[in-house]
Amino acid sequence: MNLIKSLLLSVSILSAGTVVAQTNLPERHSDIADNKSEMSKCIKSTFMDLSLEEARKHSPFANIAESVPAPSAAPQMAGSMVNYAKKFLGTRYILGANGPKAFDCSGFTSYVYKNFGITLNRTSRQQFLQGDRVSVGELQPGDLLFFSCRSSGRGNVGHVAMVVSVDKDSNSCQFIHASVKKGVSYQKFPDNGYFSRNFIGARRILGSSIDLSQNR
Repeated sequence: MNLIKSLLLSVSILSAGTVVAQTNLPERHSDIADNKSEMSKCIKSTFMDLSLEEARKHSPFANIAESVPAPSAAPQMAGSMVNYAKKFLGTRYILGANGPKAFDCSGFTSYVYKNFGITLNRTSRQQFLQGDRVSVGELQPGDLLFFSCRSSGRGNVGHVAMVVSVDKDSNSCQFIHASVKKGVSYQKFPDNGYFSRNFIGARRILGSSIDLSQNR
């Protein structure tokens, strides 16, 4: 602010000097007066620049550019996760198995996520308590889908699968899971059948508070 005051004083002095030069000096001194006038304009311009800079610094929007978050790495990781999961297609189902030669449903999702530095709870019911809830219309690759099953009872989580692709036009997706009958395999959802009837909800792990990989 002291610099701005000094510039204002200089502008006032030079402006007064210019008036004197134009009023009292002979014509042969007009070049000197013109030079002073140009200098005055320069100082005024500098003063305006400094004023604008001060205004920018104290603006409530000054730090917006710095505060914009970097693009999330979740979509890229989801793609890598999907490619990794499909390597296990055909792997047999065994209750309680954690892989890699056999899996149960939650053992499979845990194994895939663990490869990317994310720890999931061991059972499907416990995994349903992790991450953030998302609707079917918001599904993205990497999200987890939860279903009830015969052993868990209707309305209770008993099965988990991972979304691998989403079709926005039909509002559907394809998921990969460790199936009791088929082992690790793909399935469409909604299927207007077993999985549609037993669907409980979906959770997003990537980008959530338990996704420590985003801090690496």
